[in-house]
Amino acid sequence: MSAIIHNINSASRSSNELYRTLLQQITLCLNEELSSMVGHVFDGADDMLFQLAENADSNEDQSSYFDTMRMLRIERSQVCEQFARHIQEYLQLPTENSNQNIDFDEDELSLVDQSEMEELVAISAMHSKAMNLYGEAVNHLEARIEFVSMKSDIFAKDALAPKNICEAFKQALADVELSTRNKLLLYKLFDQEVIVKLAAFYKQLNQIFIDQGILPKIKLGEQPVPAKNQPTSANIENNTHYNDAVYNENPTCDPLSSGSYRNHQFTTSGSSNPQGIHQGNVQGANLQQQVQNVVSQFLHGELTASGPGIPASFTRPASASPSTQYYDRRDVMQAISNIQSGLAHAPAEQQVTSITDFKRSLLEDMGRRSGGAVTKQVSQVDEKTIDFIEMLFDAIVDDDSISEPVTNLLLRLQIPLIKIAMLDEEFFINADHPARTTLNLIAYIGRGISTRDDSLYPALERVVESLLSDLSINSNSFEQAISQLQCIEEAELQFAAEKEKQTQKSVLQAHARDIVLAELQYQVMNKVLPKPCQKLILKHWSTLMFHRYIRFGKNSDEWTDSVSTAKHLIQILQPIQSSQAHHRVESEKDNLLDEIHNTLLQTKQNPVDIETEINHVFITIENMLENSKFNPEHAETSETYYQSLDDDYDLQAAEMDAMPEPDIELIDEEASPLDAQAEQARNKIALLPMDVRPGAWFEVYNGDDSPVRRAKLSVIIMEEAKLVFVDRIGVKVLEKDAEEFSIELEQEKSSMISDHSAFDHALGMVINSLSGTN
Repeated sequence: MSAIIHNINSASRSSNELYRTLLQQITLCLNEELSSMVGHVFDGADDMLFQLAENADSNEDQSSYFDTMRMLRIERSQVCEQFARHIQEYLQLPTENSNQNIDFDEDELSLVDQSEMEELVAISAMHSKAMNLYGEAVNHLEARIEFVSMKSDIFAKDALAPKNICEAFKQALADVELSTRNKLLLYKLFDQEVIVKLAAFYKQLNQIFIDQGILPKIKLGEQPVPAKNQPTSANIENNTHYNDAVYNENPTCDPLSSGSYRNHQFTTSGSSNPQGIHQGNVQGANLQQQVQNVVSQFLHGELTASGPGIPASFTRPASASPSTQYYDRRDVMQAISNIQSGLAHAPAEQQVTSITDFKRSLLEDMGRRSGGAVTKQVSQVDEKTIDFIEMLFDAIVDDDSISEPVTNLLLRLQIPLIKIAMLDEEFFINADHPARTTLNLIAYIGRGISTRDDSLYPALERVVESLLSDLSINSNSFEQAISQLQCIEEAELQFAAEKEKQTQKSVLQAHARDIVLAELQYQVMNKVLPKPCQKLILKHWSTLMFHRYIRFGKNSDEWTDSVSTAKHLIQILQPIQSSQAHHRVESEKDNLLDEIHNTLLQTKQNPVDIETEINHVFITIENMLENSKFNPEHAETSETYYQSLDDDYDLQAAEMDAMPEPDIELIDEEASPLDAQAEQARNKIALLPMDVRPGAWFEVYNGDDSPVRRAKLSVIIMEEAKLVFVDRIGVKVLEKDAEEFSIELEQEKSSMISDHSAFDHALGMVINSLSGTN
């Protein structure tokens, strides 16, 4: 029997037709996809438990497995119904008191007991795996729900996130009397039968929203940008406080520091330094003057070049034949404007033309306006200018740092750039020329675009179309384009910076929580933790540890002290095995509990709860001391270690000297597996190239069956050797193990996107090609 997700009577909750329609279709999807997978969990549990019973080493284990198998058969229906009910709760409309969307409570970590800790680790592992497998589809779903919430009441955007599905299953098992071992067994089956098979489920959920016309073209981790209430840069700066040590120990990128084109520092890759040009032409001049000289010499035929990819016009030196007639520059510009006008009204895919076709069209247009016959030529300078621009755009096409959609946008600007290059002598001299800046801005803003379905693409396309339709184009046209692009960039930066900070905070809080869980799990390993004392350690003190890690970092004295205190308390709570242990507990308990009490009262946690749990621990220790057989009040005199010496008892110094030295074996404290894990992580991080750092953009391998993702490295979790990548608006899309990513880079499955100015890189490639240094 599979779980049935029952229909919810939403009429009593809301009259919103959209909410009801979505809820009905989602419920149907839950019944079709999710319920059958949950049924497979119990089928698999039955088979696995039977196999374990058959292979059991003892009759006791065999009986335990058979008992569990029979219990699950009886409880199966009830667990499925409970699972369905908990899923339904996530699909309720939010109320004033609901607070389901908070991943981390600011005041407490809400741990319950030792077994619960193991379950939390299992749940966390399943959620992480799910987000690695299809985090993009989950992000799309949350984006669509969030978009609906701006217009209508709807359930929380993460209602159907993998973590909630895992949590619903955990809650469904809460009333079933299962050992922690058997619960973990069911979690493993749930992972295999449900979590790793949710791709079709999320695809269908997204399709439900698409069919209702809700963000039908959202792609590649896109989320909607709200039309109003956009945060300003000042608000972002004032509301982000990320100076805590945890962020220094686990490097993150600050999207506000270098997120805009004006603030960005490009690398020198593809520099336009004209290497290989005659030294007499470049000595004593700055770089821009060098570029001007070299370009001018090639355009005017003072320098020539030949070879693959070099147009024929550059192979001919300057010559002036008396019989050759050239078209006037004004005629050439008019013909170019006519071609530009035709392309501006053509479909986008036809607006990119080859230079050969362009030259032919240019002569045909001038011939038509000269009586139908082509009797003149385009001047050598004009022809070389056209060919030079062609080489520039060929270099842009070959630039792997620019995606195919953005490259096509830039190619549509060939004719406007030809006109600017002919009209404005500053074009090749001024590094900040508006036309060059426009190309750089489009390439920079679009560095995260992978497909034309990206919501940012139409905004950039409108700027390109505006330039292409401006027949009287000049520097002012490109100045206006820059203003439009800066507005687009500012809006994108504001939204992306806030989103990325939220992503980083969520990732680092999840990491801090895992660190606390792992540390406490290690400290209580093979130890007894009395039930009345569990809440103080696993809830109140773990919360303090969580915030100390976030605020000060793992290498701080504050974190170390919190771990030492937890370790000390756990040791004191162990069964008393000797008189020395009894004496130590009795002498240390008061100071330790006072220290814990005073420390916790300085936090934001409920002081009444703290007082209550401190009293529980105090009473537990007092009972241990009172009932211990090593209590001096209960022990007989002969069992004590201390005896009074008779007055006539005199131990001679010689006898003391004759006593052999005691043979004491000092046992080294066992190294923490957490330290070993951290060392292993550091070794993995060391394998990464030096330029792999937060803020760098990559084309990231995403499996053999999926295209590479253009994503930015946002966070490096040092202790887990984990790299977290975000899309252009700051939403997490991928996680990578550092060692695996280093192998992918070595095998060129993943690659770094070069961080350089698009135009300068192209100009440098052209000059180097002409000078024979390419």
